[in-house]
Amino acid sequence: MTSVIFAVFLLGLCQIAGAIVAAVLIRRYIARLRAEIESQIAGALSDLVSQPAPDQPSKLALIVDMAGAVIGSAAARSIMASLSADKSHAANVANGVADQIQAQQNPLLAILAGGKRGKNAGVLRLAQMLGPLLSGSGQAQGQLPLSSGSNHGSGPGDIADRIRRQGGM
Repeated sequence: MTSVIFAVFLLGLCQIAGAIVAAVLIRRYIARLRAEIESQIAGALSDLVSQPAPDQPSKLALIVDMAGAVIGSAAARSIMASLSADKSHAANVANGVADQIQAQQNPLLAILAGGKRGKNAGVLRLAQMLGPLLSGSGQAQGQLPLSSGSNHGSGPGDIADRIRRQGGM
């Protein structure tokens, strides 16, 4: 029986020694792999940063230059689009004001040549001018009614009101 106890004790010691040796070997293996990976990373970074020849830029410089060119051209396109939109908006506003002024001075010409705003304003002005003549009211020719205030549809300003509602002015 003592030989069995001695054998069990010896086997236990061998297992403990084997676990310690395995731990040491695993740590060495991990350290060796880590050193290899760090040297590979250092070599790759060195290749990326160092110049291949004295007159040639490094790979990192080329990458930064290309990224800067792409970002710069995108920023330039964005700025140009923004400036073009501002100019376009200002031109549209100026054209609309010019069309409305032309419609006040000569509504027939504004209807024939004007843009959408000019045509709407021209039709409205023409309706204001012709409303008294078509309805037969006794207003003076120089006086232009804006609205008759009636809801019957028979007043001189009703034509202009209808045109305003339809044209969205």
